[in-house]
Amino acid sequence: MAAESSTLSDSIRREARVVGLRDVRTPSLEAVERRRMQLWVLTTVLLVAGSAVIAFLSLWPSTPSSWLSPSVLRWGFVLLSVAFCVYAIEKALHLRRLAGLLTDERVLTASLSNRLHEVSLLLDAGKAMNSVLELNAVLDVILRSALDLLKGKSGSVMLAEGDALVASCVRGNEAARGRRVRIGKGIAGRVAETREPLLIDGTAGPADFADLGPREQSVESSMCVPLLSRGELLGVLSVNADPDRAFTEYDLRALSLFAEQAAGAIANARLYESERANVLKLLEVDRLKTELVDIVTHELRTPLTAVLAASESAQRSELLDSSPELLQIIERNARHLASMIEDIVVSNRLEQRTAMGPLAPVDVADIAELVASDFEVSGRPVLVQTPVSAPIVASPDALRRILSNLVDNAYKYGKPPVRLVVEPSRAGVTIWVMDSGPGIPPEDRERVFERFSRLGVGREKPGLGLGLPIVRGLAASLGGSVTIEEAPSGGCAFKVVLPAVPPAQEAV
Repeated sequence: MAAESSTLSDSIRREARVVGLRDVRTPSLEAVERRRMQLWVLTTVLLVAGSAVIAFLSLWPSTPSSWLSPSVLRWGFVLLSVAFCVYAIEKALHLRRLAGLLTDERVLTASLSNRLHEVSLLLDAGKAMNSVLELNAVLDVILRSALDLLKGKSGSVMLAEGDALVASCVRGNEAARGRRVRIGKGIAGRVAETREPLLIDGTAGPADFADLGPREQSVESSMCVPLLSRGELLGVLSVNADPDRAFTEYDLRALSLFAEQAAGAIANARLYESERANVLKLLEVDRLKTELVDIVTHELRTPLTAVLAASESAQRSELLDSSPELLQIIERNARHLASMIEDIVVSNRLEQRTAMGPLAPVDVADIAELVASDFEVSGRPVLVQTPVSAPIVASPDALRRILSNLVDNAYKYGKPPVRLVVEPSRAGVTIWVMDSGPGIPPEDRERVFERFSRLGVGREKPGLGLGLPIVRGLAASLGGSVTIEEAPSGGCAFKVVLPAVPPAQEAV
């Protein structure tokens, strides 16, 4: 375009010299029109004057002896008039060509100005897109800049999610926000499938694009371009024109160029969000690790101190008569230590998605009776309501730990009586563990399944805060689920649903 502009300037200067505008450094259309007017005025005056002279000579008496007769003068003026007319016509043609060149120069200048304006908008849009890293803000900047660049009325940015496109950012048609379009269907789906920009003139209908949904606003001209980054389809950018404007191929090329920058900005925003999520995850892991060390240090110290104190007391000769009681203290606290260590091991295995033992046919009713008898021995009775048999396929150890943790939790944070109800069905079995305590508020019922979480309880009650997360993890590994409801007596009711035959064993 620079070479074209230079050639055009040379032609203008050459034509300006021909028509006598040498003194004008930059000729204008107005100067050309003035010169054309001067030329035709001079030509008219000359023709009128020549005609008058010829008429006068026609009336003048001829002199045969003179070579400068009126006849010769008439023909002389005629030839002079013809020559001047030829000169005037030639100059008029050059002036016309100069006017055309100046018009072309103005058009080229306007085109260059528009191009510079678009480049400036592209640079500004690029700066704006790279100045933010939050995905929603980037999408908003992209769509706003595209509409400003092409003077569009409305538009949207649809991001690829699996085999569909989702309208993540919309301007001018808020009803389309969140709309899903399968790749290959509709206008955006066609562009996503072919990965080629598309210019639409006239109203599109279902006959042109498969599964094209109804539009709330009539669109006569629109463009749709893919957002590609390193060969990966990120989404589709659509821009709709005003009713009195029709997009051209030039507009489509400009939008395609803009889409390249937009795709890079979207890729950077996604990478930033991914890295930010990883950083937050690492921070959460570090927090949990610190909290685990703190809790474990505190919780293990109490039974360990009791074991050491009882062991030292048993070695004193004056306390030999109390040895059986001291041994019971040592055994009880040692079992408590073993239970907490086992909780940590199981929690880690669930976190690593390690299988929790082989599956086998098991009777839930028998496991429930066994768990109830264990708690009966420790002075914590459990009211059991089970059928004669409730068989499923599960891990016996995982099922026993689920029931033990729920009953222990009911005694620790609720109030007796504690009930254990087993309800078999064709699909599997439902287990209820209910207490008569204060219950759990609905807004906190999911938080109790987070590791090391103990609602409103400091360290006045023993425990690592792993019991309920282990219950949910074990239930999930058996293909089941755990939820919390309100017990009929006003306490807390844990509902465990286990299928008759779980899917492939996978700890969650």
